[in-house]
Amino acid sequence: MRGMALGLVLAELHGTRRLGIPVSRVEAALIELALHGSPGPGSMALEALGGRVLRASIDGATSPRDFRGHLSLGIGAQEVRVETGAVEALCLALQTGASIVAEPVLLDSAGITLEELRGRRARNLLDGAAPAPVHGI
Repeated sequence: MRGMALGLVLAELHGTRRLGIPVSRVEAALIELALHGSPGPGSMALEALGGRVLRASIDGATSPRDFRGHLSLGIGAQEVRVETGAVEALCLALQTGASIVAEPVLLDSAGITLEELRGRRARNLLDGAAPAPVHGI
């Protein structure tokens, strides 16, 4: 299965849209560990410094394969917003149990329905990869 593209599919919590995010094999392994509750070095370092992940947001795309994200971090009584890649934001949110949100505008432009996910459009989006685990947004 060399060369097969992988993807993470985020599902709209109270809606019908899905957001397919392409990931590398390394990123897929990190997401898999996060889904099973394994803390990563980023979340452990943040916790050791007295911070916590409040939420991850997927809020833009520079291309169909490159999504932007932000982390909202709680540090004391302050909230700090840090720009990061979408997969890094997702991993930290999954590791810490923080919420994951996607901008409505992004869902409008890049979101797909479950029927499209099963159909041709999603296969083209993810280069023929089978749907990945679905996580609510």
